[in-house]
Amino acid sequence: MLVTASVVLFTAFIVGGGIYDILDNPPAILPGPQGWITVHPYMSEQTLNESLLSMVLTVSAFAGLFVSYRSTQVAYDTRRATTMLILGIALILMALAGSHYLLILKRLAAQG
Repeated sequence: MLVTASVVLFTAFIVGGGIYDILDNPPAILPGPQGWITVHPYMSEQTLNESLLSMVLTVSAFAGLFVSYRSTQVAYDTRRATTMLILGIALILMALAGSHYLLILKRLAAQG
């Protein structure tokens, strides 16, 4: 279990841009024309907040997959299994929707 959690956290760190954060040391927020912005306007760069949000969304997607898997282990308790499956699917959908929304914000920041 500890090895699995370590692999998931390491994967989230890599996918979320942790290496970029360590090497480039990006700012958390950037000054914009009308205030502060948290989404970097260039697709090839990111802020620290973008990176952390991406990591959290990746971990929540893995958590949703894990909860969905665990729902098959308690098949004898139908109510609990259904609740866990719905929770797992909800976590996966929220992670995918959040990642998609972050990409939309990134594209809109690049356009304008």
